[in-house]
Amino acid sequence: MVAFVAPAHSMEADRESTFEIQVLLQHLGYEPGRIDGISGPRLARAIRAFEMDQGLPITGRADMALIDLLHDLVALDPSRALLEARAPQPQGFWQRHSWPARMGGY
Repeated sequence: MVAFVAPAHSMEADRESTFEIQVLLQHLGYEPGRIDGISGPRLARAIRAFEMDQGLPITGRADMALIDLLHDLVALDPSRALLEARAPQPQGFWQRHSWPARMGGY
């Protein structure tokens, strides 16, 4: 039995593509699950829902054609920024109640 292992750079590229698809789907209102670059059942469901809404063949698979279509659709609505994909920075008690914030500082 022979096992083939993908090179590390190939796996990283796939993870980056999956992350990109997750961000774009979430931006368009679909629920791809956790944005982590790892494929799972929620991402496949989101892709199938997107494909169904767009009238595409329903595969549930991520590929470069899907990425291109997602980019095209996001580009049509430039007023919605992708900044929402960034996780909010957690703020503890001292960051919320520090002197500069209370006094109108930084």
